[in-house]
Formats: sequence, C-alpha cells, structure tokens
Amino acid sequence: MLNEPRPMREIHQIQEKIYEEHKNMSTLEELEAIRRSAEEAEKRLGLKLRKLEHSKT
Repeated sequence: MLNEPRPMREIHQIQEKIYEEHKNMSTLEELEAIRRSAEEAEKRLGLKLRKLEHSKT
C-alpha cells in the first residue's frame, strides 16, 4: 500500500475486517448482523432510534 495517512489506513483496516466478517453471509444473515450491530450501538450510546417498517411491495 502507498504511504497513506494513518486515519485512512485505519479506515481501510476497518473496511477489510467488515468484509471478512460478512463475505460468506447470505443477504438475510448480513442484514441481521447489521441490525444487531445497530442495536448494540444504540444501547452503548444511549440512543433511541426509530425503527423502519418493512415494505409490502
């Protein structure tokens, strides 16, 4: 890799980690993992996020 700034290098490392964790997941498994991560972040940060309804179309 080129001589990139440390913040950019950290972002690339995070992206690679997420890719490795999700690469063998089905779409539904990936969506569930994202939902769980959002719920964990919501609790950790003390937020109350609005839940979206599923589309019927």
